[in-house]
Amino acid sequence: MTSAVDVEHRRERLKFMEQNLGVPTKVAVLGMLAYLLFFSDWFRGLSVIGDVALPTVKVFFIAYLIINAAAIAFCLFITRWPLALAQSVTLMIGVVDTLFLSAMVVVTGGIESVVYWIFIGLIIRNAISHPVPVAQISMNLLSIAGYLGAIYIHRGVVALDPQAPDFMDPAQLMSEEVLSRQASELLFVRTSFLLLMSVCCYGVQVLLDRDRLAELESREFTLRQEQLRSAGRLAAEIAHQLKNPLAIINNAAWSLQRQAVKSENSATAHQLQIIRDEVDRSDQILTELMGYERLSEGRVEKLNMATELSEAIKQVFPTESDFNVKVQCEVTNGLPALLMQRVHLREVLVNLLVNARDAAINNRKGGHVWTVAELGEDNRSIVFSVRDDGAGIPADHVERVFEPYFTTKTKGTGLGLAIVKHNAELYGGSVRAESELGKGARFIVKFSSRVLLTQ
Repeated sequence: MTSAVDVEHRRERLKFMEQNLGVPTKVAVLGMLAYLLFFSDWFRGLSVIGDVALPTVKVFFIAYLIINAAAIAFCLFITRWPLALAQSVTLMIGVVDTLFLSAMVVVTGGIESVVYWIFIGLIIRNAISHPVPVAQISMNLLSIAGYLGAIYIHRGVVALDPQAPDFMDPAQLMSEEVLSRQASELLFVRTSFLLLMSVCCYGVQVLLDRDRLAELESREFTLRQEQLRSAGRLAAEIAHQLKNPLAIINNAAWSLQRQAVKSENSATAHQLQIIRDEVDRSDQILTELMGYERLSEGRVEKLNMATELSEAIKQVFPTESDFNVKVQCEVTNGLPALLMQRVHLREVLVNLLVNARDAAINNRKGGHVWTVAELGEDNRSIVFSVRDDGAGIPADHVERVFEPYFTTKTKGTGLGLAIVKHNAELYGGSVRAESELGKGARFIVKFSSRVLLTQ
């Protein structure tokens, strides 16, 4: 299978082939055919069929001309139409072109027809306009089948030629057999060449798509790595600048506290202790920010969501432990890769699973945790959700659960969900919570995957 081709790139290919190249080429070819059919004797005497079927061909050409006038008008504004409609109309135009070219092969001499070479161009056109493998291969096979059908129709009509002699001498009969064998060999060679062209065009497209996606992936790796490093350096610099004033505040508060204790002013001493506690807490936050610089120096990788989720579940629900919680995991096949640092993704998954596990443990009937990873509606993101059947979160707390140091657990730090939110937003994602008291909670994380890759 070829790599997935994004919507904008497919639009560009359609515009290039159908509008920039297709429209001028069709106008030139249709004009030339109109001249040959209506203003010259080129078709007369070309073959038995050319003499007999010329009036029918003219009628068919007029109908084909009308269809192509509409097709050309459509192609001139092809970027304004929805992609699905543009591709469907382009497919129908390709089918009509194949039928017309097949008819021209019948009229212009069958195996000797120069129209054969246009089928090669048709195959190249299909490869550019239809990057989706099923559509491209189907159109190419239809083109080859149309050419073969035209050859056999031509042979069948020639065999019924009333002007052919009833009797041929042995030398003439042998000559006809040689010509027939040569024609069969030529047909085999030409058909094989069309098949080879189809395979080569598809193969070249796969290589070009992979090269393009590799370039996009490399650019995305570099961009995200630089973003992480910049964020880490900025956080460390801010933390370093704030630590010194906090140290001065802490020392001043400590000195004032000692004086308050000596003067037995307990109220003042208590207030100063509160100041020192808050300074210590702020210092811990800044220390974590300085540590984040080291974390941001990690390597961005192409991560498989199914693999990372499986490892996170093993970490949170080890086989040797009995939490009395059943875990159900559902992962959609063929999810795009995530360009993230593994430690950032693992923190998101583990923190959400730990919260769900702790909530489900309190269910006396035996807790359940459900995890789902699926493709987002935009087909360019992964939506991961974790749901438990615990006690749920009060409505007035749902919006606050992602705040640092806010927790409803007796032994919680209040940092788990804040880290989840931070890591998701760091890569252009988002996170939200849904809950109802007595019915558990559900956390939904949307991971951005800017470059679609084949798994």
